[in-house]
Amino acid sequence: MYVILDPDVNVAIDPASGIAAEMDPRTPIANIAELSEGIEEIERAAIDLVDSLNPATVPYPSYPNREGIYLNLGKVSNAVIGFILGLAAVAILLIVILAGGL
Repeated sequence: MYVILDPDVNVAIDPASGIAAEMDPRTPIANIAELSEGIEEIERAAIDLVDSLNPATVPYPSYPNREGIYLNLGKVSNAVIGFILGLAAVAILLIVILAGGL
């Protein structure tokens, strides 16, 4: 890996050794700053995904003072799923009763 000092003159420096030399014009030029920003964004998303397993944590792009939001969302989603399953059970029971089964 190297750092381009002047692309017009094709001069680059190796940051590990500190040697500056003429760059091969056939070597492709990559912008490492944009790549590192993308990697940092992916790392933030991965850390947020792992932290979401703990219900006491806060999501990365949320407002302040939102501790325990995963716990509240879990309770609400479980209540909704229970309500839907209860309605389905009652509907099946009514269909069986009206069909003359029980």
